[in-house]
Order: sequence, then structure tokens, then C-alpha cells
Amino acid sequence: MKIRATALLLAIVAALTVAFMRPVHAAPSPALGRVLSSLKNLSDSQFERVVRWARDGAPRPDTLGKPPFAISDRERAQLAILDLPARDRQAVLDWLRGAGRSALYARGASDADIGGRRPVAVSPAPSATPNPYRLLEFGSPTLGGAPPGNIEILGGWVAVKRDGRGAHACISFKNQSALTATRVLVTLSIMDDAGAQLGELQIDRRGTFSTGVDINGWDSLKSWQGGVGHRGFNDNCNGVTMGVAAFPLLAARLATYHVMRVEYADGTAWTPSPDAH
Repeated sequence: MKIRATALLLAIVAALTVAFMRPVHAAPSPALGRVLSSLKNLSDSQFERVVRWARDGAPRPDTLGKPPFAISDRERAQLAILDLPARDRQAVLDWLRGAGRSALYARGASDADIGGRRPVAVSPAPSATPNPYRLLEFGSPTLGGAPPGNIEILGGWVAVKRDGRGAHACISFKNQSALTATRVLVTLSIMDDAGAQLGELQIDRRGTFSTGVDINGWDSLKSWQGGVGHRGFNDNCNGVTMGVAAFPLLAARLATYHVMRVEYADGTAWTPSPDAH
């Protein structure tokens, strides 16, 4: 009887030892599991966009103000990734960036959780075509004071072609005089790093400019090039194109403005004093 009891005890001990030695299947955190499930359910093209997003630094998707139904599954997956705890988030991003699945395995995920290998190949993003124009630093010629001729310059920009063969400029302004203006002549000066004047562009606006009304041109080089805005913005712009490069444009770095003449509906006009510039 003692032999049988001893044998039974040894069998129980052996069974418990095997049970404790058997590896316990780990599982990802619920949040990580949900993220991996959402990624598995994306189409190949959506998944490829998530991969590219991760490799571009994983910025937070711009969903501010969007109603819930307007947020795509891809954006929801990206937001969920960013909201993961740090280690889970880094494991997912490492995987998407091509570092393999080891970090996900370490977080308890299995191949079943992660899904099969995607057949898509994420090709490198095409290199952007350089903008043929470059912006000059644009600013006021003074530190403040009353607007010249009661014309307040609200904004503006000047850009020159990188090959020195052209320039373009736009301004926006407001008539602060009690009189309606009918003409506003503005000279835009182009300068080098030292502030030496290299050339000029003029914008000669004629029309009816009532008191306190914004008269807008294109607000940026990008808007002008993309045509995003009202076509009438062109009236507040001017440009020049040349067949050969001009050294002043190649050396240009700064730009400013001077209001040179304002004409009013009552027949009066304003011009700066000779020593104003």
C-alpha cells in the first residue's frame, strides 16, 4: 500500500511540474488588441496609408470639427494608435515602420492578433518638385506711426524666381481716410541682405475704395499659385517675367513697401514729402 501511495504521489508531482513548466499564452492589452483588430480590417490601400503615416512621424490626424461619420476608419485607427500607452504605441509604430513583430510579441500579441503579411509594398513618396519661386522676407519700412496717406497695408508678399527671371508681389490694404479713395499707388522695394535696394515693383490700384473696407490681394504665394480665392485678387498684384536672369533678383532677400500716391473722390491727392523715404 505504501508503494502505491508513493507512486500516486510521484505521479501527481510530475503532472504539476509539467503544468507549471508549460508556457502560459500571453495576450495583448485590450486597447492594443482593439488597435490590431482595426488595422487588420483596413483595406490594403488604407493600411499602406497608415504605414506611410507612421514612417512620416505619425502626426495626429486633423479631425477637429469633423462629425463622427466623416472620420475614416484609417483616421480612427491612427488616433487609437496614438492613444495607446507608450510601450504599446511604440511597438505598433515599430512594426509599421518595418522593424518586425518582435516588439508586438513582447507586448503579448500573436500572429493571429496581428494578421497576415500584407501584400502591399510601401514605395517611397515621390520627391516634391521645388517651387520655382522663393519668398523674400517682407515687412514694414518703419516701426509704426500713422499709415501713409491714410492707407493701411494689411499684408503682402514678394517672391522672386529662383532662376532670376521673374518676380511677383501682392498686397492687401485698407483706406483709413474719411474720404473715398480712387487710386492707391504702392512701390514694393526689393533689397539684398544688407538692405541695399536692388529693384522695384509697382502696384497701381484704381477703383472705389471706401473707408474701412479691406481691399485684398492673394494672401500667400501658395494661394496665388493654386488660384485659391477670388480672381479679383489679381488686381492687387503685379509681376515681371524676363528672358534672361537678372542679378538683382538672384541677390534679393528682403522686401518692403512705400505708399507713393493716394487720390480721393473729391479731387484731392496725397503724396509723401521728398524726405519721407
